[in-house]
Amino acid sequence: MYQQQWNNDHIYPGLDSTELEADMRAARHALEELASYMAGLDGVRDDDAALLDFLREVRLRARDIRHIGWNVAILAACRGSQDARDPQAKQLASRARALNADLFKMLAPVEDLMLALPEEEFAALMSDPLLGEEAYRLRHERRLQDQRLPVAAEQLVIGLGTDGLHAWGNLYNDLVGKIRLTIDGREMGLAEASNLLSSPIRALRLEAFDAISAGWEGEQETVAAILNAINGWRLELARQRGKTRVLDALDLSCHQSHIERATLDALMSETWRARGLGQRALELMAERLGLDDLGPEDLFAPPPASSSRDIPFDEAIELIADAFSRFDPEMGAFARMMAEKGWIDAAPTPNRRTGAYCTKFAEPVEPRVFVTYAGTMDNVITLAHELGHAWHNWVIRDLPMSQRSYPMTLAETASIFAETLVRSALFEQAQSPEEQLAITWAEADGAATFLVNIPARFDFEQALVAERAQGYVSAERLKTLTDEAWGRWYEGSLTRYHPMFWAAKAHFSIAGLGFYNYPYLFGYLFSLGVYQQLMSRKAAGEEGIAEAYRALLRDTGRMSAEDLVAKHLGQDIREAAFWQGSLAQVAQAVERFAQLPA
Repeated sequence: MYQQQWNNDHIYPGLDSTELEADMRAARHALEELASYMAGLDGVRDDDAALLDFLREVRLRARDIRHIGWNVAILAACRGSQDARDPQAKQLASRARALNADLFKMLAPVEDLMLALPEEEFAALMSDPLLGEEAYRLRHERRLQDQRLPVAAEQLVIGLGTDGLHAWGNLYNDLVGKIRLTIDGREMGLAEASNLLSSPIRALRLEAFDAISAGWEGEQETVAAILNAINGWRLELARQRGKTRVLDALDLSCHQSHIERATLDALMSETWRARGLGQRALELMAERLGLDDLGPEDLFAPPPASSSRDIPFDEAIELIADAFSRFDPEMGAFARMMAEKGWIDAAPTPNRRTGAYCTKFAEPVEPRVFVTYAGTMDNVITLAHELGHAWHNWVIRDLPMSQRSYPMTLAETASIFAETLVRSALFEQAQSPEEQLAITWAEADGAATFLVNIPARFDFEQALVAERAQGYVSAERLKTLTDEAWGRWYEGSLTRYHPMFWAAKAHFSIAGLGFYNYPYLFGYLFSLGVYQQLMSRKAAGEEGIAEAYRALLRDTGRMSAEDLVAKHLGQDIREAAFWQGSLAQVAQAVERFAQLPA
């Protein structure tokens, strides 16, 4: 049997291990030495050869410190995910954040120099193999050079953010671990309660939904303060940066996502036109469930009982690995390796955080997956999703650290591509109408989630940002904004909405990243486009399809989404036609679901 808890002992034996403490002391000492070395920057600015040597040395020293800070932060986050109330994890996370912030403050003068250099001088420095590892990242940031504050101000922003902006996101995570609910006579945390939303018993789903909503309603003023603080910080920082050129929240989000505004506009416009596909999927699911009053408690409902069963964790790993192997045997072997090595944490624990994610250590470069597995088909698809992220990280593990960082739009492409592989393989292998229903149900659920729920999140956040610019947005107003956004996208496909969704969905409270919603939609439709093209090429007898996909993944941290698609698919994602092609595949999936015998 595969283990279901992380094994991180080879990274550090424990949060209070002597090895970890020794590394933290070494990192702090190296940071002090780097500070002394940085004092020589002014003396080499006008000497090209000396500047090159200086910058190379800074990069090498900073890399070693960064590896330690990254690993310690990930270790603390892993433990905090298993138990959001663990005080040792919180304390260690704080120390790691402080170390990383101090490093970035130290490097601010170098960053300022690199972003302001004339193009000819910058290009000359980027021709150096070591410095050139950051060429794409720096060129991307140079596009916003006019948004830079003076170095001292940039350092202040970094320093204040550690216990200011990011503290609000940490407070939300603390709430997740704090909230306790009683459902079906049992006390539990939010993670376990969330899995009950996939119960085949509607009364239990409704009880879980009401308990979760009540739990968040009890903390609504705190979450409202969190959202107001995070968005207020972003708005004020944008005002301070926008003295020369004013950028709104979506401009900045597109920059973070490495897409052009025209791409986002095309994506959202075509999705609005196709929202009826997601609504029809919900209506078909309601018919199958025998419901004429589909509500938010039913959005994660499994198909009728005759076609649903518990899937043990080991079986889920094998299902996913087999599906991956049909496309790329190495990808399938990797999924099994993740389970064998203890790189997946799936067993329920007290005070466990909600949701699922993939992260990675910096040195050695190893991915980690977090889910709360309860044996549902939805859990299987979520596990496949996160293993898709993990495969992405594994494929690029030999690249420089700066090229292993990629935007959320392209991150979600790899994860949803993995989901598609699993759904397609399971449907092809289905031996009975019940098994086919289970898979097409997952496809219909995906259409509803990505074409209706995700855009509703996007609309809500746009409204939140706009109203926060005018002042504080109350908890009651946040409920209204949520209902309005859901009303625009769900329309009559639900009989009621989810007014506490703004509090229950953690993505709105991520301090360092706004609009973490449309990247899922982008990834969903983009991955369908990638899947369709690769499968067509494979059907035509072309060799090296798995390698072509890996090549695409390896470029995600070193070019924009537009350039990536142009290079690997020969298409333009700023044009509606690209998204229409993917939406046509969604329409086929919904129709396949509709045509299955009742």
